[in-house]
Parts: sequence; C-alpha cells; structure tokens
Amino acid sequence: MANSDPRIETLEREITTLVEQRQTLRAAGAEARELERNRREIVARQHTLSETLISIYAPQPAFAIA
Repeated sequence: MANSDPRIETLEREITTLVEQRQTLRAAGAEARELERNRREIVARQHTLSETLISIYAPQPAFAIA
C-alpha cells in the first residue's frame, strides 16, 4: 500500500528532520530543556501522523456510510 497522501509524506519528512535535529542536539550536549522541546515536537507530529493514517485507512462503521 503506497502512501500517496501528501499529508503523510509531509509528516514523515518533518519527523525525520526532528529526529535528525535531536541526534545533533544530543551530540552537542544540549540542555534538557532543548531536548524536551524537541521530544514534544516529535511526539506531536507522530500523533498527527497516527490520526491521519487512521482517518485514511480505518474501516468506517456501517452506520457512517449510509
């Protein structure tokens, strides 16, 4: 199943960028506050990605189709 929805592609790119930023922050010995801000951004994007995937691929209840 291909992820052709641009929302998914955008969110995946954003998550990748944030993870790369996190690795850079850790390597540079960033403060806990910076790491926490980055972690929260990653979590927020992952949550949005999950909701987007569910809205696209989850079966719809029969009563919602009518």
